[in-house]
Amino acid sequence: MRATHPWHATSIGRLVLWLGSIQFAVPTLVFVSVALAWGTFIDSTKGARAAKEAVYGSWWFIALMALVCVSLIFAVVSRFPWQRKHLGFMVVHASLVALIAGGFWSLFGRMEGRIALEQGSAGNSIETDREILELVEHQMGTFNVLAVAPAPSSPGEFMLGDLKVRVTERWHNCREEVEVLDNGPEAYRAVEIDFEGGSGKPIWIGDESVGGPARVDGIVVRVLGASSQWQPPNPGAQGSARYVFNVRGQQYPVTAVGQEAFPGWTITEIKEFSHAKVSATGITDAPESEANPAIDVVITDNQGTSERHTAFQEFPDINFAKPIEGTARSGARLAPSAGASSQETLVVYGDPAKLTVTHIDSSGAVTTRTNEGGLPWTVQTSKRRFTILRDFARAHELSRFVPTKESGDIRPALVISTGEGDAKPVAWKSMIAAPVNDRNTLIRYGPLVVTLPFSMTLNEFRKTDYPGTEMAMAYESAVSVSGHGDESFETTISMNKPLVQSGWKVYQSGFSGQTVSIFSVMRDPGLVLTYIACTGLCIGIIITFYGRGHPGIPAPFARKEKHHVPFDVVPAAAARVGFDESRTPLHAGVD
Repeated sequence: MRATHPWHATSIGRLVLWLGSIQFAVPTLVFVSVALAWGTFIDSTKGARAAKEAVYGSWWFIALMALVCVSLIFAVVSRFPWQRKHLGFMVVHASLVALIAGGFWSLFGRMEGRIALEQGSAGNSIETDREILELVEHQMGTFNVLAVAPAPSSPGEFMLGDLKVRVTERWHNCREEVEVLDNGPEAYRAVEIDFEGGSGKPIWIGDESVGGPARVDGIVVRVLGASSQWQPPNPGAQGSARYVFNVRGQQYPVTAVGQEAFPGWTITEIKEFSHAKVSATGITDAPESEANPAIDVVITDNQGTSERHTAFQEFPDINFAKPIEGTARSGARLAPSAGASSQETLVVYGDPAKLTVTHIDSSGAVTTRTNEGGLPWTVQTSKRRFTILRDFARAHELSRFVPTKESGDIRPALVISTGEGDAKPVAWKSMIAAPVNDRNTLIRYGPLVVTLPFSMTLNEFRKTDYPGTEMAMAYESAVSVSGHGDESFETTISMNKPLVQSGWKVYQSGFSGQTVSIFSVMRDPGLVLTYIACTGLCIGIIITFYGRGHPGIPAPFARKEKHHVPFDVVPAAAARVGFDESRTPLHAGVD
């Protein structure tokens, strides 16, 4: 715009003219266009969250849009004093500024999350897409939140309550890595075995006295402590007892009623089943079903406590132990003895300096090998080949997170230092210890959980499939909604019919199985301003178009386009606009 008012000649006036000029607006819009193209590319390749962090939520993009607003505002200010003809121009520019403000309000103020409800259940909280760090204190089995802060998207320092936190790195994806060490606080035996032709990865298997035997590639693997007493069965023969009690690394065969089960406990009842079947009332014999040998043993400590133990011959890793009366606990585990089952079994036992393994195949053939050298040790039996890589006496697991390339499951992590030791990674939905004044406090990284001002109960989920397929054609949820102090009501939420309640919108977004419905819940405070701005923009365009005297051909334009006017209307047009037609040549094609 050229200087047309006296105040335009002042220093402030020249600055206002330049900020509202096309020379300032065009370069700014070019940079904005490049930024929008870059943001669109990131959104399509890495997702909306990455696009927000890299472009739309960055300080430089906000600065660019602020410059656009400055250009729009000063384009109006430069025309002061305003006249009636400026009304449409002012409304259009004000609406564009409001539209930009509404967009940023939605970007930073929008809350969106998901809630999954099973038929008959209720819920009133959602996990949003906002990342936060929480300082929590663990007391008496509960976690109390002490401070909350948005999770940083780049390295830096900030205060989380009374704790100074420094983020040194941000990993876009990580995985959990488990390492087994031989320096645990208590004795616990574990061996690392590589089964050739199996999963292809070595497997750590611990002492069965803690978690029972393991099942790997169709074989039951039993690891016994170094002090455990166990004798391999004679080849081709069954053990003297089909079941044994495992108690603190020792084995005690099940004998008869009235006999000692193990020190301090006596057998009071034994029931054996050849076709065991588990029902609501317990174990029963079902002759019509397949063979399934099992045993049910009741033991007592003769001091008012009794327990019931159940074991299955073909499933040595499945067992039940249930107290009947009393408060004492035996800690025993009932299991089939090695060699009594047709299940292929591998037993690792003996002193670490003279490690022994016994392999019992499904036919009952027994192979025993003893290691005279060091590890690793490869064992070849009639039907199996495996290698024992390591044997730890005080094994314990050390879990840690390490960065990894992006995959289908993205789990970000922040590497955090609190000034007490090295920086440690805290992965998504996990926590690390961060003591504050000798209190049991932790830092938790995860999504912001928002409590809704109303509660929903899923009464029924209904799904209609395409004929002859299991593909959903339509689905909807019948829900009951209750707010704080409001009467509850029932409604139906479908794909094209969201629920609007207390400023929130609830959309039917998916389902799981036949009874679980998944809802997207959203609140956008900037949406109203965006609607108002769009309406104002339309009104401003209409005012601008019709405010100049529709069809809107001003006199200077008519002068320039005179040679397009037919000859017979030129005199009349010339008379209206007031110029000498004799000084203006006619179009060559006009006669």
